[in-house]
Amino acid sequence: MNRKWKLFSHIVNDIPLKYKFLFIYLLCVLLPIMSINILFYMQNSRDTQSRERENLQISLDRAAYELTQIVNESVAIGNTVAADRTFNGKLEASYSDLSTYYETYDSYLRDKLRPYTDQYPYISWLGVFTTNPTIGSGGSYFVLKDSDKQSEWYRKLTDTKEKVVVASYLDMNPMNPQQQRVYVSIIRKLENFPDLMTYTKYLRVDLQLDKLQELFNKEQNYLQFKLVDANNRVVLDSNLSYIAEDNLLLPIAKDYLASNNKANGNFISSLGTASYLSGWKLIGIPEQARFQQKQNAVIKFGILLTLCSTVIPTVLVFTILQSYNLRVRRLSKHMQWVKNERFEPINMYEGKDEIGGLLRSFNLMTVKIRNLINDVYKLEIQKKDLELERVRAELNVLQSQVDPHFLFNTLNAILVVCKKHRYEHVTDIIRSLSQILRRLLSWKDDLVTIDEEISFIKMYLQIEKFRFQDRFTYEIDIDPRILSCRIPKMSIQTLVENACKHGLQSVKGDRRIHISAGLDDRYLIIKVKDNGIGIDTAKLNSILQNLHVEEEAGKSIGLRNVYKRLNLFYKDRSLFLIESKAYEQTSVTIQIPIQLILSQEEAAEHV
Repeated sequence: MNRKWKLFSHIVNDIPLKYKFLFIYLLCVLLPIMSINILFYMQNSRDTQSRERENLQISLDRAAYELTQIVNESVAIGNTVAADRTFNGKLEASYSDLSTYYETYDSYLRDKLRPYTDQYPYISWLGVFTTNPTIGSGGSYFVLKDSDKQSEWYRKLTDTKEKVVVASYLDMNPMNPQQQRVYVSIIRKLENFPDLMTYTKYLRVDLQLDKLQELFNKEQNYLQFKLVDANNRVVLDSNLSYIAEDNLLLPIAKDYLASNNKANGNFISSLGTASYLSGWKLIGIPEQARFQQKQNAVIKFGILLTLCSTVIPTVLVFTILQSYNLRVRRLSKHMQWVKNERFEPINMYEGKDEIGGLLRSFNLMTVKIRNLINDVYKLEIQKKDLELERVRAELNVLQSQVDPHFLFNTLNAILVVCKKHRYEHVTDIIRSLSQILRRLLSWKDDLVTIDEEISFIKMYLQIEKFRFQDRFTYEIDIDPRILSCRIPKMSIQTLVENACKHGLQSVKGDRRIHISAGLDDRYLIIKVKDNGIGIDTAKLNSILQNLHVEEEAGKSIGLRNVYKRLNLFYKDRSLFLIESKAYEQTSVTIQIPIQLILSQEEAAEHV
């Protein structure tokens, strides 16, 4: 993986800067913007079409509902008439002559059906056909003739067992006998009373088709309507008259009957669920100009959005990249001059960004280099080299003069004398000091167990105990589960030494140090706490800032060393916290993720 990445990195680094900027613009700016705009246009177009189709479907359903209500109300009128026993009895009666019938007609029958036509404007005519020969044909009552029995409405009614039929058929236009017109009628069998069925009686309700066309015209801005009967014939068209000499009740094309066909954009709605409306449909044909208008609006918006989202970023990217490219090219040119020992400054406005800072640094560097060359730069370099060699030689001499075995032999000689004269306290201290020195020289690994670290700290604290006598106590509270965990060596000891040196040395009363280490769900927590003089806020802030300083000189070297080693071993995931109250106490807490410690131990086992 690293080889592939290095190869890719080399290839990228070999591409000229202007082509990199071009690739960045094309792949990271122009292509994403164009892709997003195209996807937005496609989605917006689909949403617009979907909303428009939903609106058209609502318009069709609204017209179909109102048309169904008209038919249902007409059927309800027929049911009311059929349930009137007195009315049916008058039609069933046998009249001795026409004068007797007309007396009944004038007194009862004349005004029986007229209120319905007055109250419901969509009803053009309401009448009864009967086989009772004693009734005089006229007004709203007619005796069935052979021509009536040949009519389409009569055949539809007699061919079914249903009591109610909605029929569409052609008949003569009463205003112009040379023309035909389309009729839509609700025909009802009047047979509610078995004892009044000597003669066959039918109630016919003719609908006012111009009122139905007015209903269609209310939705004309959205759809053109075609009313289709159960035989798939066009009964009523919102664009055509229902009165003509020919071309009426023509079969509708099959393409129109595909429900919500996206190919032709038609909408179809059935007229209710009643058996007498079975097969009747209302077809809505959308105005293509309306669809095109909506589509054009989406296209215009998409083009405007594309222009705005492309031109403005292009101008900005070009301006910014040109600024970078120009200054970097100038810097590259002057760096080539430096290779030829020409230290010329870059004369241009550098800017305040990172490249501007780089240009200023370069100009400052060239000025300093020229000054050094013109003065005594080479001579100073030679002197410094000689001085450095001298210092290194002296350091080597000093280092060679220190023999660790000499220190151990001397300490052992002192230890023998102390035992001879029974200086028990001094004996313990010298023994601890000897063990400390030997441990320091023998520790080769950077990571040691907490058990080893605590043993080393106990030897150190014995020396401090001898130093402070009865005024010094310490407590060590270590969770046995973590004794085998490995941490950077001298991590805890440095904190303990720092507490004794800076925290407890100036305390006049009892001096206490508490060392604890344990586990929680995620971390190994180590804490060193003392009751020393504490640290005021300003000094504490200074110490925290010094932790991040790179130079080794200055104050807080021990704390900085512990902090940096923790970050080095645990990838900046450890926590180093200092808390203090002036003249009361100071505590230093180290938190190390358990997962990192376990992973280091597993890695050590596989080595």
